[in-house]
Formats: sequence, structure tokens, C-alpha cells
Amino acid sequence: MSETMPRWPEKKEVNERVAQLKGSMRDAGLDAIVLTAQHNFEYYTGYRTLFWLSDTRPFFAVVRLDKPGISIVLNQGERRDSFSRDNPDVHLVSYQGFTQFALQATANYLGDLPRGSSVGLDYGRDMNGRGSLSLIDSLRNAPHEFALVEAADLIWRQRAIKSEHEFRAKRTACSIATDAFFNGLADLRLGMTEYEFGQILKMRMIGLGADSVDWLPVRFGQEGMDYAAPNSDRPLQPDDFVWVDMGVRRADQISDLNRIAKTGKPTFEQDDIYRFVRDVTLRLAEGIRPGMTGHDAFAVFEQLWSARNFSQRGKLAIAGRVGHGSGIALTEPPSLMAGSSEVIIEDMVLHVEPKLEIAGGVFQVEEVFRVTPNGPEFLSTISPSDLPSVGL
Repeated sequence: MSETMPRWPEKKEVNERVAQLKGSMRDAGLDAIVLTAQHNFEYYTGYRTLFWLSDTRPFFAVVRLDKPGISIVLNQGERRDSFSRDNPDVHLVSYQGFTQFALQATANYLGDLPRGSSVGLDYGRDMNGRGSLSLIDSLRNAPHEFALVEAADLIWRQRAIKSEHEFRAKRTACSIATDAFFNGLADLRLGMTEYEFGQILKMRMIGLGADSVDWLPVRFGQEGMDYAAPNSDRPLQPDDFVWVDMGVRRADQISDLNRIAKTGKPTFEQDDIYRFVRDVTLRLAEGIRPGMTGHDAFAVFEQLWSARNFSQRGKLAIAGRVGHGSGIALTEPPSLMAGSSEVIIEDMVLHVEPKLEIAGGVFQVEEVFRVTPNGPEFLSTISPSDLPSVGL
């Protein structure tokens, strides 16, 4: 199985990403961009290292219009990393020491640009970067006096459009997640804790080919769950719903989708609500086309959802937002929500995930798909037509 698993993108794709970024920089009047966030760094350089876990010897990537390729500012100790020698268009700028020397090396690499040059940073909408005030001060103050601008929107416009490699890696990550969940239901026992089931699922996911499992909240219970809290020692009880959200990473993509099951036999009402939520989720995906906005997509959802009146009995969790984009990050623009002017573009990856708490349960079947002019190309294995149940 390992031979067929998607790997990191080839250097040809990485170099094409940098070339496209430079075209966008010209259009925006930027002379350089400094990349500080891990996802941006890896997306544009293809360089991987485990040392992102530490902040003591930071990494930066710098793209200059007047220089070929892209340059990485890294600690001297990283030069032995084999990834640093795989792509001749990725150039190494090394420093000795720790953070202050990394910042100095980055500023020095930009130092021969004309004073007042326009330099972008990967800060802005949904993108916080990983720099510091020291980095900003060293670029903005004398002698450079660079004009610093947020480059998040410029980067998002590129990252939003996925390649065939990214679609394949996303599909594989989603398959690992759902296979592990449904096979893992056989491991459930009354009294098992959320933490224990989460650990079992992680082992299954790694065994199926996950590089890592970055996000895996497990919830046992009925309504009113805290969906982002760490997995607890709450034991599984009769008639509980099992809700799991799965962020499986394979290569440079992450799954982010959820599945549910019911311990014991579902009631007729629970079966009916499950089928309705699933139908709305799929029809919402089928109604999305390139050129729509996030607000337009939410309007499609509202029309579908209005077929039932849950307002007096149930709670639509995360009201006002029913989906989002993704890629190398768990969640990315656009948001499918009321008022969103973000435009949906062909070859984006979108997630649709309306979630309803009602009738003693939580009902949600998040699906992942590629946006095409003819409707969704699902990257996730579609959820079962009936509410899965576990006889315990």
C-alpha cells in the first residue's frame, strides 16, 4: 500500500508555485515576500523538518522578484537535511545561533533592496504567520525603511486552487479517516472513555497510512457537546451518540471530516433526522458552483433547511456557518456563511457540515468535495444512508 500512497509534491510543482507567486507579486507591486508560517513555508519550498516543534531556531522563506527561485533562512544545523538538497531552485541562507540571528539573517538577505521597497508578510485574513515585532522593526526601520504589507489575500488566492496531487492526497486522507472510524466501531465497549477510543482510532489511522493525526476530538453523549475540547475520561453509556471529527494528514493534505454512530437501536425520529441532515448536506454540495459566494452557498442551505422547522426543538450548532475550505491547513477560506463575499472558484476543496443537536443526539455528516462547473466531485467516501448503530 505504501507504494501507492501520495507523497510530498514533486519539485516541479513546488517551483511552479513559486513562479505563480512571483507573478502575483508583480501584479501587486511587491518586491519581496517573507513567509513565516509553517504551512506557507512548506507549500512554497517543499522543505520539511520536524523542528517546527521548537521556536528556538526559526525558519523563514524569502521570495525576491530580482532573484531566482526561493530562499530558506535556516539554522546551520539543518543543512544536513536531505530535503535541502533535493531542489536546486530552493536556496539556503544559514545562520548560527538562535532567534535573533535568524531575524538578522532574514533582514540581511533583503538588505540590498532599494530603501522603501514593498515587502509582503504572510499576515492577514485567516493567516497569522509566525514572525515577531523584532522582524517587523528590522524591516521597517532604518536603514531599510521597507513598506510592509499583509500578503495573506495574495497567498490565499493561490493556495485555494488545488492541484491533482493535492486532490489525490486529500482523497487518501479522507479515506483513511472514514475507514478507521467504521472499522473502529467494532472496538467500542460500554465504559470505554473518549480518550481510549481516540487512541484506538489514532492507531488504526497510522496503520492505514496516516503521516499524523493532528485533530481528533471524540465525543460520547447526546446533546450540548463541547466539540473542540480534549478527549476526556467520559465513559460510553447506553444510547449515547458517538461523534468524531477527524484531521488525518497524508502528505501535504489533511482530511477534516466527521462521522457519527448511535449505541443501541436508534429511534424512528433519530433515523429520520439523520436522513434529513445527510440529504441537506449532499444537496448543499450539489448546489454549489464556481462563481457563487459564501453567502450564496449559505442561502442554498437555508432553503433546503427550511423544509423542517427545528427552531423550537433543536439547535443548529455553529449557526450561520455551514462549511469552509481546506488544503494543507485544517480550515481555509472561504467560509460558507451569511454575509460572506468570498468567491467560490473551480478546483477549490470545500467541506459542508451542518450540525443539529436534537432528539437526544447530535446529527452531522461532513463531506469533502472538489468544486467543478458540473457539481461536486466528492473526495470523501459518502456517509451511510442510514444512521450507523453499534449493538452493545
